[in-house]
Amino acid sequence: MTVANYAKIAVGLWLISTPGLAMQDSVKQSMDYVSELDDSCTYDHGYRCLEVSEDDFISRNPDRAWTPGPYLAAWSVSYRDFLHIDEMTDQQKQLKHYKIGFTENDSQYIILYQGLLLPRLDNGKVAGTMRVTFGLSTKYWINKQTLEIDKRLFLR
Repeated sequence: MTVANYAKIAVGLWLISTPGLAMQDSVKQSMDYVSELDDSCTYDHGYRCLEVSEDDFISRNPDRAWTPGPYLAAWSVSYRDFLHIDEMTDQQKQLKHYKIGFTENDSQYIILYQGLLLPRLDNGKVAGTMRVTFGLSTKYWINKQTLEIDKRLFLR
């Protein structure tokens, strides 16, 4: 193979990898942006602040929900475990990076820590969402009888 052929291959590989580098740079910029946000509001996907309204617990607000007490007992078990996950940084464990979902089956409470989608930035301003999260979406199955973790699953 000639030097010219090696050069063509190198340029081709560079062109293929360039969009990936640009994407990595965008993700890093989003993560830096999110890291600087304070706790002055409750965030939703794209790290937009949810509208603030004191709920009277009578009218329906899609951003507010009733949570059965036993779910919170199971949540406290999952949260203690969540805080000790070695695969995440302390910053990734902050609850501001998640929406928490609750459900159950016959024998288990199921809790989902859904990582918020990062904002897509355009000239430093939020212009939508990326398909990337800052945190690590994690799902727990907590035994109803013993309140012990039956299973933990990381979601991508």
